[in-house]
Amino acid sequence: MSETHSDAKSQKEDNSQEVELVEGTVEICKEDLNREHSKEEPDGHNTPEEPIGKEASVVSDGHQGLDELEFHWSLEEDLEIQQWSDGSSYKGQMAMNLKRGFGEFKWADGETYVGEFYKDHHHGQGIYTWPDGSKFTGSFYLSRKEGYGTMTFTDGRKYQGLYKADVRFGPGVESYSDGCQDVGIWMGHHLFRLCTLLPGSVAMSSFPDFCPHINQNVGNTEYNSPELPIGQTEDPFDFRYKILLQEDSFTLPEKIYSYSLDTDHLPITRSQHREFDSHFYRDSNKQEESRDYTFDRINGARDMKDIYLHVNKYRKNPEYFDWKMCSIMMNEREKFGPKGPREGSAERLIELSGLGDLETVSTILRHDLAHVDVSDQSGQTALHAATVNGHNNIINLLLDNGADVNKINDEGLSALSLCLMLLYSTKSFWLIVAEQNLPENKEEKNYFGLDSVENESCSAVNEKVMEKSSEISGESLQTSVSNKTGASEEADDAIDPHRNKNLRSTMELLLLRGADPNVSSIPMNALFIAIKAADINTVQLLLECGARTDVRLKTKHGSLTPLHIAAALPVAEGIRITEVLLHVASDPNAGAEDDDYVCDHDRGETRGVILGFSMKGGFESGLPLYNYFDKTPGVPEEGGRTPLHVACEREDNYKFARETISLLLAHNAKVNTLWSGHSPLSLAIASGNDLAVKELLANGADPNLALSRGVGSALCTAVNIAYEKKRTLAARIALVDRLIKAGANILMPIIIENGKRTVLGTATDYAYFKYFQDKRIAHTPYHALLPEERDTFNARKQLLEHLGKLTREAALAKELEWTKDGTAREANAKENVKATAGEGSVPPTRTFFKYCYHCGRSIGVKLTPCLRCYSVYTCSKQCKKRSWDEIHKDECQQLTGKLSGKMSAIGRASIKMHSAKGRKNSPAKHLHAEESSGHEAYGDRMPSTSENYSYN
Repeated sequence: MSETHSDAKSQKEDNSQEVELVEGTVEICKEDLNREHSKEEPDGHNTPEEPIGKEASVVSDGHQGLDELEFHWSLEEDLEIQQWSDGSSYKGQMAMNLKRGFGEFKWADGETYVGEFYKDHHHGQGIYTWPDGSKFTGSFYLSRKEGYGTMTFTDGRKYQGLYKADVRFGPGVESYSDGCQDVGIWMGHHLFRLCTLLPGSVAMSSFPDFCPHINQNVGNTEYNSPELPIGQTEDPFDFRYKILLQEDSFTLPEKIYSYSLDTDHLPITRSQHREFDSHFYRDSNKQEESRDYTFDRINGARDMKDIYLHVNKYRKNPEYFDWKMCSIMMNEREKFGPKGPREGSAERLIELSGLGDLETVSTILRHDLAHVDVSDQSGQTALHAATVNGHNNIINLLLDNGADVNKINDEGLSALSLCLMLLYSTKSFWLIVAEQNLPENKEEKNYFGLDSVENESCSAVNEKVMEKSSEISGESLQTSVSNKTGASEEADDAIDPHRNKNLRSTMELLLLRGADPNVSSIPMNALFIAIKAADINTVQLLLECGARTDVRLKTKHGSLTPLHIAAALPVAEGIRITEVLLHVASDPNAGAEDDDYVCDHDRGETRGVILGFSMKGGFESGLPLYNYFDKTPGVPEEGGRTPLHVACEREDNYKFARETISLLLAHNAKVNTLWSGHSPLSLAIASGNDLAVKELLANGADPNLALSRGVGSALCTAVNIAYEKKRTLAARIALVDRLIKAGANILMPIIIENGKRTVLGTATDYAYFKYFQDKRIAHTPYHALLPEERDTFNARKQLLEHLGKLTREAALAKELEWTKDGTAREANAKENVKATAGEGSVPPTRTFFKYCYHCGRSIGVKLTPCLRCYSVYTCSKQCKKRSWDEIHKDECQQLTGKLSGKMSAIGRASIKMHSAKGRKNSPAKHLHAEESSGHEAYGDRMPSTSENYSYN
């Protein structure tokens, strides 16, 4: 029963449900402290718990401490007496031949225990006395000190605090005869955390340029493991042996406690733990099922998480101390006496490590005067202090003596994170497109991604501590922490190349000694810091040391992966970093959590009436378009932004972006997925990167992919006035022609949306829809426009005319194809039936798509047929006159001339087709070529004038 530090190996377990208890410990301490103050007696002591048990009782007058409790039992009860050959004896209550109830056990060497027993174990409250006069008064769990207790030593020392598995574990105070006190949180016989803030503590407030990049995962928590796939609820590692350990019959023989009490080496089953807990926690409201099935996890407390859980577990138990446990948890050191020797040694260890005093630090560790991982109230350890000041010899000494290289402070910063922040604080992080487009509908978070109450309880650092830490760190850090984007020339001149070289060597040393680049996500994961600084050498080093590529930048940054950031870097190093990440199997199709994001250029849509674009008609009027479009538009895959989307929306360096896109495509990046309604191809078009457009088209990008959220198609993006400033008029027309050559169909049905109203049209209709939304250019008299506005008007006019020409050519080409196949227009079906009535066959028909023969518009206008030939339609007098003068005059004369009765449908379509291309050949030549085709001509009855309104 001596106070020694357990040397058993720590075991890792799932604490996902317990983390909530950690975050609430400090807040609960505040509430308990206020509640206990209201219940205090006039003399300042707590009212103790009621006497417990029937046969035995714990008697207290309400004014004495736990070490003064007296145990009594009724003399009228029959007490059993047991004696052993070595001189040991027991006097007390028994049941089923086991010590159970209240009793007194004396060993032959003079040690005694008076208190509660359960199944032969010291279990409950009791007093343990050693021959030298030392005495422990408190609680025991399975013969080990557990919970609050007081240890009195013969040299006058007295320790009061929290125990776990026979050792100090939690808040406690060791008092000395001279009035000095060692105050803090203990682990074993050492202080593990102090209540004071030491000079040199580094806080995030010292690095304002990193604050906007802080990740959501903050506090004393380990890095998050990848979540289970959606729909997967079972543990993939739930092997058979795990199930066996949960069943008592498979774990221990029945009634094994009758011949073995070795709880150190025999497992305790779940049901046994519940049984012991029910006896230990008599009040059912206080009982909390223990998750510690072994007693060898003392050294496994990597940070304060286990201690917080242990404190929270006993938060409702009476303390019987003159001081409050919450005083230590809230770092209220001023309530206690002068600092004792252990507290002083712990402070010197941290301070001298920061100063580089190798000899003194070595002496403290060699004589075991302080815990190697002791920290101040902000969580700063000696390793943190040595790292910040670049003392590599101290770092090696601390790690040789068992320091945790991955220990994090209250802000979640590890030694490696601190080193990286100092290393890159004098460099600029590249502003990338991946972080410029951020969701607007997500709640704004504070720097630490937590609510104010959660932030206090999770990190145990209140505003007072942060302000004090900021002041101290501001004095100790004499280096600039501003990056080049916001720093002055003086700050740039203050950069010390030697210091940066030393910090880099410190970083390499930490990684060599086992620093985990994934353990801290503050201000972001180490891999993100190196990538944003475009440091290829550090990226490679971190990957070699196990840096994970599936980590994410949370919350307002859209859960971006390292590959997202690398694909957006506007420098040549970004290409190399992207290649390195892809070679280590980074997912090129990982989507960010920004499915609901709307691109900036797509937000300013006009709602309501659009002057020049009628809002009449029905959706069905555009259905004939599907006869002109061979491919049935499918539903493309849509989700968050992928690295390919990021690379395609870059506007910084088109050549570098094209090379990054090529790398992603070579590693099977999906080229036809949608984000925010856009495909990678449409984003490349919108960004003005024609090199990327060529690369995507060469690697299978579908130019006819149906885009969502009103984007339309790749052609629609090319003619959208929102992106016209990215290219000259000639470049825009060349882009449209390139898409057409790659297979884009200008007659592809496009759903045009305006509020709740939808219409089915073509890319040409979409271009007019966007054109009329610009009220200044579209609806202002030409003479009232400014010179640059006139240039814009003229450029748009030429592009729209080019689209009208492409629409006409595509429609005529399709109709010519039908005619060669013997398919007739539905409007002339009756004439075809009359002409072939005697032949016993009816030719197939197709619904005719009506559009303006000049401008190409098919919706939002009133279409009128040519009164001479009834074969074409126009939407206005201007279009009618221009189409007649430029195109249709010769066609109409041929169609209505003397030879029209002998002309076949193929001949008419052929004449219109070649006339639309410039009438390079004589119409008479085509007429002669088609006279012997054998097809019947259209009759005298032609389609009547009709209106083609398509809006709901």
